[in-house]
Amino acid sequence: MRRTVLLAAVFVALSCFALPPWSRASVSLTPAGDGHVTVPAFVDGKGPYAFIVDTGADGSAVYQWFAQAAKLPRASSGGETLTGMTGSFSSSAYRLRSLGVDGHAVSDVEVDVLPNRRDRGHEAGVIGNDFMDGTITVFDFACRRIEIRSRSAASSIAAEDGPAVRAGRAGDTSLLQFPVTLNGVRGTAVLDTGDRASKINTSYARLAGIDPAAGTFSDAAPVFGADDKPIVPRFGPIGRVQFGGITLDGVRAQVANVAIVTQLFGEKPVLWLGADLLQHVRVVYDHHADRVWFGRSACAGDDST
Repeated sequence: MRRTVLLAAVFVALSCFALPPWSRASVSLTPAGDGHVTVPAFVDGKGPYAFIVDTGADGSAVYQWFAQAAKLPRASSGGETLTGMTGSFSSSAYRLRSLGVDGHAVSDVEVDVLPNRRDRGHEAGVIGNDFMDGTITVFDFACRRIEIRSRSAASSIAAEDGPAVRAGRAGDTSLLQFPVTLNGVRGTAVLDTGDRASKINTSYARLAGIDPAAGTFSDAAPVFGADDKPIVPRFGPIGRVQFGGITLDGVRAQVANVAIVTQLFGEKPVLWLGADLLQHVRVVYDHHADRVWFGRSACAGDDST
């Protein structure tokens, strides 16, 4: 079986212990030393361990070092094929009795295992869309926190934050896509809070009048996907980006053709929207209903959007 995801994919058999309707949790975002930010998570009642909260992952996952250190039991399914930034690979599977983040937990979770990171990060794993399906998750990078709310709070969020962006699923994945314009050229954005660096494909660069071979661009650090094969994006100015009522001027981002984008969209213009372009944006994420709200963070400076 194959799943198309950025970081991980899982088979999940879970029961959800959601927050009561009146309750709201908030956890701090902590720098991981590699450009990611993490939240404290509990695995099988132990922890906390540093996990990335990732809208670009179909399901929650753990890194190989953590699976070994925690002596996680192997799952009966044996794993599956995953597709990441740079290609596909086969992963083994393990089973967790529970996975929790401050007030919300899922139980009986089967996770695939990711290769250990090559950078300075020492994250234990990834919280994916399987976990967030039972919540409304509020990302506020400027305020350095994530709030986890009950899905019953959706009506109050609609009143508080205004109209939502109606998103669709990207291909056969659980990732959410929505309209974006780059220098006035319409394309598709995919929300990926687990990606440190936003990327456009070369098709979008060409349509938006961007030349990644120009002197204003330079080679970015190699990107090692889950299959451990590197690509080298070009990094430089791409101009004005607009999505969900947000306008960002003077944006700098990477230009690269990565495997996941090509597999899902072919040559269509795509912005893979990562955490770097969300640093001043408050994101309310209702994955179950395919809705996202974008607004200005209360902690952002005057020139943020």
